Amino acid sequence: MADYERTTTETTLERLPEAIRAALSERIETALLSIPDDSPAFLTTSRRVRKGGLLSRMTGSADPDTEHDTAFVVGPGDLLVATHGEQRGTTVLSARLEDLQVGSLMPQLAGDGMDVTGFPVSGPDGGGPGSYHIGLGPPDGETARAALEDAIRAAKA
Repeated sequence: MADYERTTTETTLERLPEAIRAALSERIETALLSIPDDSPAFLTTSRRVRKGGLLSRMTGSADPDTEHDTAFVVGPGDLLVATHGEQRGTTVLSARLEDLQVGSLMPQLAGDGMDVTGFPVSGPDGGGPGSYHIGLGPPDGETARAALEDAIRAAKA
C-alpha cells in the first residue's frame, strides 16, 4: 500500500495556488530568472493515507501534514520545484535544466513519481548534486514526467 494518494494536474505558473506562486515568484526575482507567467507547471496534491511508523513519529521525521502540494514549473532554461503544507510551510528549489536528470533512486517508488537529480547542494565537504522526489499521480502524472524529460533533453541538446 502506498503512503500517499496523489493527483497531478497540468497548469501554468500564474494559475498555481497563492502560497506556492508567491514563493516561486520570490525565488524567480531573487535568482534573476526569466520565467514567464504562462510557463508550464504541474501541481500534485498528496494525501497521506497511513501514519508513519512509531520510530518516525518518535523522532519527528514523519510527515507533519496529512495533505501537501508540490508544484514544478518548467521555464525556458530552469526548473523550479515548490512544496507547501500547513505545518511544513513552503520550500522552493531551482536548477538549470541542463544540469538535471530524471530517474528513480528507489525503484519501488518509480510508480509514485520521479527523482530529479542535479539540484545544487553545499555542505561541509563542498558542493554536489542533490536529488528530490516529485510525487505524481493521475490524471496528468505521466504528462508531467514526459514534459520534464523533454525539457531536459532539449536543454542538453
